[in-house]
Amino acid sequence: MVNHKITKANFFDVISKSVFAQSRHFFMVLSVLAVLVGLFFSYRLWVAKREQAAQYDFSALIAEYDTMSREKNPQWAPLLEKFEKSYEKHSSSSLLPYYQSYKVNILLKQGDKSTALTTLDTMIANMQSSPIVALYEMERALIKMDSADAEMNVIGLTSLKMLAEDTNNIFRDSAQFYLGRYYWATDQIELAHTVWQQLVDEQRDEKIAASPWVNQVQELLKLTIV
Repeated sequence: MVNHKITKANFFDVISKSVFAQSRHFFMVLSVLAVLVGLFFSYRLWVAKREQAAQYDFSALIAEYDTMSREKNPQWAPLLEKFEKSYEKHSSSSLLPYYQSYKVNILLKQGDKSTALTTLDTMIANMQSSPIVALYEMERALIKMDSADAEMNVIGLTSLKMLAEDTNNIFRDSAQFYLGRYYWATDQIELAHTVWQQLVDEQRDEKIAASPWVNQVQELLKLTIV
């Protein structure tokens, strides 16, 4: 009987220790989860504050850019420096491509197409997963088409054609419009008519987000002779 009681006691002792060990493990897991949750929300709060600061600075720079654009003799160099400093300050912000976008515009106003293209290349390389990357690819193509370098013109035109033919490009209508304008400007009227007519035909059943180019293209089509 004694041995039986001891064995029984030992049995419950083992169970008690096992339950204690499991509960201790359970509470350790809960503690770790609580820490992780706390870290997650702290990180989210930090990101929110970081983005808020980036948005505040970006808004101020946009306002300054708009004011500068209306001046007779705009001084772009100091403003470009401000964008670059803010760019470095908020290098982890999701707004970074938009800072670069304004930098490209300022560089173009200064006539520095080479640096503008380099900046666009960097932007596009960092935005491959973004749905608006095609917008900047189109801008890059148009800058190249406006270059004095014939080889650069061909590269730009090829890129614009690809964007105009890409059915997954949400800015396809813009690419079609500019491609038609290029054909029009280079006396390739039949090609201009074909591209613009395609734009109009594809937008015919669009009710929610009709292309802003449709009305203008319809007027231009009246002037084309095929």
